[in-house]
Amino acid sequence: MYAAQNPKHDKRLVFQVSGKLWHRSLVMRDLQTGSLWSHILGEAMDGPLKGTTLKPIPSVITSWGEWKKKHPETSVLNLDLSAKRFDTKAWKDRKRFVLGIEHDGKTKAWPYRFLEENPVSVETFTGKEFLIVFLKESATAFAFETGGIIKSGKLDQGTLVSDDGTRWNLWSARAMEGPQKGKNLTRAFALPSYRKAWLDFHPGSMIAGEASKK
Repeated sequence: MYAAQNPKHDKRLVFQVSGKLWHRSLVMRDLQTGSLWSHILGEAMDGPLKGTTLKPIPSVITSWGEWKKKHPETSVLNLDLSAKRFDTKAWKDRKRFVLGIEHDGKTKAWPYRFLEENPVSVETFTGKEFLIVFLKESATAFAFETGGIIKSGKLDQGTLVSDDGTRWNLWSARAMEGPQKGKNLTRAFALPSYRKAWLDFHPGSMIAGEASKK
């Protein structure tokens, strides 16, 4: 997810599917300038805004059932063309997917298979500690910058329990009970992606649980 504003254009951009592919991945087109954008990079690859980037907004891809547990009053737009193609079965083959983070000019990806085996993972990357939490049933991955306040943890019925006993709401990124009660984690922009697509765009990416890519 990205903000629709751009520093080189004074109005909110409106995007549509361009019908083009780059590395077999979706290319967007803005209606105002006709620039073509990579949805994985959030960058204009051609047109008047070429070279500019959109501001990333941290977000989560989850199942409707998982979302309804925490937000029971939510309504949803039913998109018939895709509703039957992208349910939890689409994520069943965990080796095909990763959660990728780009920070300080470097990239790292956490394979879903790795996250399934390590549902709570705290790792230092580019000098920052990142917390990755994975809900296996819905294939929902959360990413946070810990600020050093969480060193390890475990899941308890969809709630994160950190090493000091604090219970964290993953959706609000807020400590609900325990020593850290009232504190907030900073959400990190992380992109769920096909593993192959991520490596096509980030060929030198580090892969969690594997030897570094050269």
